Amino acid sequence: MYFDETNNYFDIVNNETEYEIDKYVDKSNYNNINVNIDSINFNRDTNLYSPLEGFNKGNMFSELYSKYKNHSYKLKVNNEKDEILYKIQMYSFALKDYNLYLDIYPNDSNILREFRSTKQMLEDAKKKYESKYGPLCITSVESTSKWTWLDGPWPWDKGGIY
Repeated sequence: MYFDETNNYFDIVNNETEYEIDKYVDKSNYNNINVNIDSINFNRDTNLYSPLEGFNKGNMFSELYSKYKNHSYKLKVNNEKDEILYKIQMYSFALKDYNLYLDIYPNDSNILREFRSTKQMLEDAKKKYESKYGPLCITSVESTSKWTWLDGPWPWDKGGIY
């Protein structure tokens, strides 16, 4: 028996076979099943939000979005550096959502076009950030004479963004 941070009780099943749902199902014919995934409708919605709205809502596909209570999320940025970082997060999120969709529908040319466009916007935002503020990750360090990854300021240093 366990309790979470709000003292809600939950239990972890120690023996999963005790609760096996399909123990009465004949599994001998499972290898003979042929499924054409293109014939299955997985609520194939291609009405997309903009990267900004999709990032704020947590879903790029408008028909799959379900508002949680009356929560609305909007981040306020204070400076250009934060704005560029926000765009990088926003475009990265959009790419991941498009990626998940394209895993199921790899031939959807509309979403593939959105993926490529958003990927270019992400690359442009990263270049802009790195040209003004330095590398975002260690793979972006290009100096051959000195390890510049440590050059600051770091966010917690005087002059950092926070």
